[in-house]
Amino acid sequence: MSCDACGEAAAGPLATVTTDAAGGVRHRTVCQGCATGAAARPRQPVRMCVRCERITSAPVLVAEVHQGTGPGFNVYACPDCAPRLPESPDALDLLG
Repeated sequence: MSCDACGEAAAGPLATVTTDAAGGVRHRTVCQGCATGAAARPRQPVRMCVRCERITSAPVLVAEVHQGTGPGFNVYACPDCAPRLPESPDALDLLG
């Protein structure tokens, strides 16, 4: 197989990239050199806003939900809705 970015035959495993330089989604396989170089961009964070339920690429962490068993999770909001949400209490403050 050859790298979709540089076209050279890859000696090692190929990495799968789903975003191109313009930010569009396009499935391609690239060699390790291209995957760690300028050809690969870090993925943008994409989350759903807890208030307006729209997808945002600039999520703001508004709460951390702790659970008794298993991992907890984070709650995100878009930059417009985040100031309108009430501040959630810290779990350790509720115990005291």
